[in-house]
Amino acid sequence: MILIIYAITSFVSSFIFVQLISLSYFDSLNYFELTDFLVLWGFFVLPVFLIGGFITLCVDFFVQEFLKSRNYFISLIIFIFSGIICNIYALGDFVRNGWSEGVMEYLVLGIVGSVLYLHIWLFLNKLAIKTRTNSLGQS
Repeated sequence: MILIIYAITSFVSSFIFVQLISLSYFDSLNYFELTDFLVLWGFFVLPVFLIGGFITLCVDFFVQEFLKSRNYFISLIIFIFSGIICNIYALGDFVRNGWSEGVMEYLVLGIVGSVLYLHIWLFLNKLAIKTRTNSLGQS
């Protein structure tokens, strides 16, 4: 069940993230063609969300197990750092140009994407737990 929630979270959050990018860079979706959207989503954003999201969830699980507590703020900090570390575009721009506005823009996008991933994960996980308890109560 966890793997299904993980896959749905990756697909939904990456899809929403690409929509937010397309709306911020293009005033409407008229200028953003379907092929551009699919290329951006399938080749760049989805793999980062799948790989980075899985690694971050594992790190979050092990840190929370080590601390013997479940805390939202610890998860939030872990996901914010993941948004910075997994953001290959910001790191590449930083290596090429040094610190500039482009790096900050990419970092903000990475942090927003990772926090979006965290909240969709929390929502779907809570929904799955509620559905599981309802199905156990009816049987």
